[in-house]
Amino acid sequence: MSAERNPAEAQAHLFTLRIWAVNEGTAAPKWRSRLQDVRSGEVVFCENLPDLLSHIEEALREPMQGDASDSLPQKGM
Repeated sequence: MSAERNPAEAQAHLFTLRIWAVNEGTAAPKWRSRLQDVRSGEVVFCENLPDLLSHIEEALREPMQGDASDSLPQKGM
């Protein structure tokens, strides 16, 4: 069976994102996040949305490491 790839998959980035609230005695909780690049394993912790978005944008500008087929499931499997 041929494992044809969609060109968009070759440019895909895969992250896991965890977001949680921290109550520091203020009226509104502060939000924290943990962003992990699934392929590289790199983890970044952020204390606000602008920092989180900045890390995602930076990762999207960097060249992809390795072949997308290393991590993505193949069709028909």
